[in-house]
Amino acid sequence: MAAATVEKPLDVGGPMSRRAAALANVKWFRALAWRVLREGGPQAALRAANARAAARIILRQARRDALVSRMAREALRGDRVSP
Repeated sequence: MAAATVEKPLDVGGPMSRRAAALANVKWFRALAWRVLREGGPQAALRAANARAAARIILRQARRDALVSRMAREALRGDRVSP
């Protein structure tokens, strides 16, 4: 007899995985900015500024996605009429 197990399915592509991916990308870009400044090289300040700008863009897009998702969920909940 097979043992019955109940597992919560992974949230692949869902809001939690998108949030985790966005945070990981932001962390990577911020680390890149620090590494570029620490190591120097040609136009290090410009490259670090670009990396920080990319992190800000990712955060702004993640916040916008969360807002749109929240608004869509509320709109779908509001359309239902109780008998």
